[in-house]
Amino acid sequence: MAKRAVRYYFGRLNVIGSHPDRPSLLTDGLGPLEITTRRGLKWGFFKVGTLTNPVGEFVHGFLVKFKPLAEEEVAIPETHEIDDRTVENRIRAKARFFLHRSSHIIAYRPSGREISRSVFVNRFKELFENNLGGFFVDTEILPIDEQHQIRDAIRTLQKISRVQVRLHPSNPSNRDVWKRVDERLRTIDVSSYREDYEADPTSAGLNIANDEELSSKMAMAEDGYGIVRVIGESGGERKELSTLDAPITALAPSDDEPPEVVLEGLAAAVRELLDRFRE
Repeated sequence: MAKRAVRYYFGRLNVIGSHPDRPSLLTDGLGPLEITTRRGLKWGFFKVGTLTNPVGEFVHGFLVKFKPLAEEEVAIPETHEIDDRTVENRIRAKARFFLHRSSHIIAYRPSGREISRSVFVNRFKELFENNLGGFFVDTEILPIDEQHQIRDAIRTLQKISRVQVRLHPSNPSNRDVWKRVDERLRTIDVSSYREDYEADPTSAGLNIANDEELSSKMAMAEDGYGIVRVIGESGGERKELSTLDAPITALAPSDDEPPEVVLEGLAAAVRELLDRFRE
């Protein structure tokens, strides 16, 4: 019988603040120290470890959502009765992740409605920052898109009324296509950069098709170092496009398999991304 495959999403862990390049950053941030509570449910990192693969070293583990006390129905064979028992720290859901140490590429598997993509990145951020002490550190997981994804999508619009750009300086390295933008952000010690282009209401819309600087900023966002939102019209209808909409994904073995087997299923996609970022 064929083994079940599950879908992983790819993003970039951006760390902004105190000592973002220190060697122990990832293992410290993913340490088992902190447990956070949301709406009566607890969250933490569990089964954290490291793996070495031909594409590099990874820190891996599970983001776990669990209930401190849960009532469970149990059968009592001696009396053939059904009773309720209290179970401590019952796991509601878990989401496995693999974090490439040198590039901060992260592959993670959401868990249905219990741990959606947005919930994963929000809880991961909170726990990671708490483990680092929460001082002068800000983290964010942003999706990595296919190259030209947002730029190609823009071409489907007949009119562009607004473009919003938010970028972080790269960590650890940049690409030629957006190197100039990144180095400028680093030179002036920017932690977060924003631009907002809005068309004149009487015009035919923003004319950005051949704007090389804006295109390089969009490429930087596609590589996981920012977010671009575009508002426009197509076929007389309002359209909103975003680099958050279509991250790169890959299929890998399920959680029934050991982590090294799952990682082997993701390795080709990670290698392609690393090759892309070296261009």
